[in-house]
Amino acid sequence: MKTFAGIGGPDRVAKSGSTDSPRVGVPLLIVGGGIAAAVLTAAGLAARRVERTRRHLHENSRLGREASAAILSTDLPLTSVNRYGQAGDPVNVECVGTDGQIGAAFAAAGWYRADEIDLVTSVRISADSVLGRAYTTAPVSNLYLFGRKEDLAFERPGTTVRQRDHIRFWKTDRSDPNGRPTWVGSGTKDKKVELSKTNHLPTHGIAPDVDAERRLVVSELAQTGYVVGEGTRPSFGKATQGVNGGGDPYFTDGQVAVLTLADVWTSPFATQVRSPVGARLVQRFEGLIRQRLPQSGLERAEREHAYVQQRSTALQGKGGEAPTSTNARSSSPAM
Repeated sequence: MKTFAGIGGPDRVAKSGSTDSPRVGVPLLIVGGGIAAAVLTAAGLAARRVERTRRHLHENSRLGREASAAILSTDLPLTSVNRYGQAGDPVNVECVGTDGQIGAAFAAAGWYRADEIDLVTSVRISADSVLGRAYTTAPVSNLYLFGRKEDLAFERPGTTVRQRDHIRFWKTDRSDPNGRPTWVGSGTKDKKVELSKTNHLPTHGIAPDVDAERRLVVSELAQTGYVVGEGTRPSFGKATQGVNGGGDPYFTDGQVAVLTLADVWTSPFATQVRSPVGARLVQRFEGLIRQRLPQSGLERAEREHAYVQQRSTALQGKGGEAPTSTNARSSSPAM
């Protein structure tokens, strides 16, 4: 040991190997623990707020669930029901297949599974609407059939969150000879976002031509090769004009497109495509499955591609906007 004179104080003894790090480490641990506690507290408060929002939405939808429960799952409903028990959007698509086959077909078409509506997604869709930003998997407002909200919801996003194509599906108790369920769906095009006058949550206003959206869904799915059968059945049974529960007018020829999907094995992740990255992964995987799709589905896809290309060329010749495989507004004549 050796001694040295300290500045402004008596001599001190310097010991080999001594360090001041424990004195510095204690405050750092305290600060780190405080930050962690603050983060956990904030996360807990956010989780409680989300849960309260979920319960609030469930309680406020009681009238809609009760009114829709009067519609049997073996019936052919004309429209969905909104949270207040009023008629919602018209049913215009029917699909036969498993939830995985439906999810795989929409994923192959470039559509995404919609997020659930809660506090977090409501805040985001509001902010993105004001800023004019895209929200690929923006939630859809809940509509009801058979006593419950939609079982599946898919969307094809537009350039901003205000515009998108989307469809809700409800599983019925009807099935095909192989036991695969029949789903009824309501496809509409959103053209704007506004705050609801009743609950102040963001909601979309739909475009009035719901038949155009029906044709788009048929075209998009047909181009994937998954559609092996198609036809129509009457809904309203005649040309009809109506207003949905949000006050948006619509018109339709009163027909429902009926699609049968290929009965092939699909990835368990096909129904959960919620991002472009997830879509690319599923599409690569589904590329292997595509080789197993029935010839009738692949031939139907070729015809639809040719029809879309023909229509694109015709529109370009007239100076109109050319549709592509992901924005065709109509489908070729049914088989």
